[in-house]
Amino acid sequence: ALATVETLLEDSFLLNNCRRIGKYFVERLEKLKSDFPDTITDVRGKGLMIGLELTKEGGPIVEFCANRGMLINCTADSVLRFTPPLIITEKEIDLLIDVLEDIFKK
Repeated sequence: ALATVETLLEDSFLLNNCRRIGKYFVERLEKLKSDFPDTITDVRGKGLMIGLELTKEGGPIVEFCANRGMLINCTADSVLRFTPPLIITEKEIDLLIDVLEDIFKK
């Protein structure tokens, strides 16, 4: 654990990437929120720890995402929680957004 913290503190690339990609992720989720205002009520988080609050139960969405190869979870029955690895790319976020769009259209 100490080696991990030391690496995070010494390697500014990882933290800068986390901030940049986290901002990109939130922007993509905010766009999704504007496209599906009856389904998504809030986007919140910091860095790459992000929550998407829904007006419906999130369990079926988690299952749909898992069937499409995306691992997310749900808290409080209606908040999708995203905690991707710090090395996630914009392309991988775009893939998740595509999967979420598919389910919200149904």
